Amino acid sequence: MFVLNTWYIAAWSKELEDKPLARRICDKPVVLFRGKDGKVGALEDKCCHRGAPLSMGYIVEGGLECGYHGVVHDSQGRVLHVPG
Repeated sequence: MFVLNTWYIAAWSKELEDKPLARRICDKPVVLFRGKDGKVGALEDKCCHRGAPLSMGYIVEGGLECGYHGVVHDSQGRVLHVPG
């Protein structure tokens, strides 16, 4: 059982440098990342397009790019770019 609607420590700042970081918080998969603009994002570790783990993606200009089809999400979870 987990206490929900509270703060949990997810990572040290130095862990969020050049690649996404996969974590489980309250038994839910989460990806943490710091974009090139310095903003930190914490999203469900699942791409909205095909469900691939975003933690296997790449930090690009604008946010986090899914390694499967290249969909780019910003630190708020908004989709910024869909290839094709």
